[in-house]
Amino acid sequence: MNSFMTFFKIEAKLVWKSIDILIFGILFPIILGSIFGYTLSKDSAGSGASNFDLSYASVITIGILATGVMGLSLTLADYRHRGILQRLQVTPVSPLQIVIAQGLVQMIAAVISFIGVTLVYIYAFGFELQGSWPLFLISYLYVLISMFSIGTLIGSLVRDTKSANLWSSAAYFSMLLFSGATIPYEIMPSFLQWGMDVFPLAHGIHLLKDVSTGTALSNSLLHIGILGICIILSMGITIRYFRWK
Repeated sequence: MNSFMTFFKIEAKLVWKSIDILIFGILFPIILGSIFGYTLSKDSAGSGASNFDLSYASVITIGILATGVMGLSLTLADYRHRGILQRLQVTPVSPLQIVIAQGLVQMIAAVISFIGVTLVYIYAFGFELQGSWPLFLISYLYVLISMFSIGTLIGSLVRDTKSANLWSSAAYFSMLLFSGATIPYEIMPSFLQWGMDVFPLAHGIHLLKDVSTGTALSNSLLHIGILGICIILSMGITIRYFRWK
């Protein structure tokens, strides 16, 4: 436990020295949320969930995407490329401890992003969650774990930082643009919506939208199941094939 806490503190100091996590993980979602709030909140009056209401569930996933899929995978790959993981192999620190410590640091950044976006939506634009906040927070954590499992998978298997940049960028930008995080799912034609549903984050956003609008959870079983499969497969492969070097 002492070795883990020491490793966690070191990881936290190293991660927060980088400006990337501040820009892409925290500031970008808050800025985008402010833009959506300004442009969409004016037509949010009326019955049912408006585009403004639905945009909240989309924007809060951007911080998850930046920290989990991008930040986590690149850090693990960088440690492998520089031989840090290989040196840690002869220490009491296990691969699981490395992943958990780095994941917790990135998770803190994602939660800060979530809080920032939520405060902007509520206090600047009068957003009101139609569903249950406790259930929404549980769903948010579930989506976060699923996206972090993908980042862990990429970071655990790639050989070097070049490969990590390629795969993490492909996963990050494809889900950022085509999962409904930045381009609203509802405005896309049906054949493109079918293509968007290929990405795991799209199902996470569907789940969060359903919960935020008070839709019965039974209608989200498909999304819950797909995210669960994503977590099981990603973590299973990570544990089995984690690369030290």
